[in-house]
Amino acid sequence: MRRTPIWHHYERLAARSDFDGVSGPLSSEEGDLEGDFFRSALGGRERVLDVGCGPGVPLIGLAGCVESLCGIDVAPAMLSVARQSIAVRNIANAWLIRGSVEALPFADGSFDGFAVSGTLESVDDPDAVLSEIARVAVPGATAASLEWDIRHKFPDGTPRIERWLRRESEGLFLQVTHWLPDPYRARHERYLLDPASEFARQTANRHPLEEGERVATELKPEDLPAEAVLDSYYNVETHFDPATLAEAFDRAGFEPVEERVQDSFGVPHIFSVLRRR
Repeated sequence: MRRTPIWHHYERLAARSDFDGVSGPLSSEEGDLEGDFFRSALGGRERVLDVGCGPGVPLIGLAGCVESLCGIDVAPAMLSVARQSIAVRNIANAWLIRGSVEALPFADGSFDGFAVSGTLESVDDPDAVLSEIARVAVPGATAASLEWDIRHKFPDGTPRIERWLRRESEGLFLQVTHWLPDPYRARHERYLLDPASEFARQTANRHPLEEGERVATELKPEDLPAEAVLDSYYNVETHFDPATLAEAFDRAGFEPVEERVQDSFGVPHIFSVLRRR
């Protein structure tokens, strides 16, 4: 089974418009909560970097309260969504760059503010990202971070497995997620079924799904006939609780200013504001 970068998954979501930077999360109550957090933390800054800007949230919400801001992401389809959102709103003080957040293409001390929203779980090396943020930060720069509080996935502190059948543009998948608590991480395995195989046809008949839909299943990877699997791949996400997130920022030279855990889009999130030492 091959390993793929996590951003490939987000590319597929953007390609089928699961992220709508124009009329989606920006107008929701939860989106307002997140937007208010980033505006409160970063308003008034001169040069802000949205690290892993995705479809343009929170970058777009920050445009009216900072002097200038840049969004960087490695996923071109995500940047396309963000670019459309910027154009629709006639935002003149923001620009976008395609690049790796683990090797930022900026000089030391380039920014005095950073928005980090769901980025650390979406990279192979969160410490490398935070080290790069610290490098391009001026002393005293502010970082506003929003990440899952992953403790909700481990109510009893033990590993767990979720299995789903899901329909995507490529076809019918078996998706298996291993939630692992020490350290916090998630391994997502995806098995694409060959639509020409009898097994895939029977499975699709039992579970008629529209694109983007999924249903829980008892199927395991070992239940799949070899001839029924067209492709298989996996990726690994890093997750945090408040303590491990604070430790990661501390290793990079950031000290906490404020922190709270609050539900956002139905999931507990860690809202953190930190300052570069």
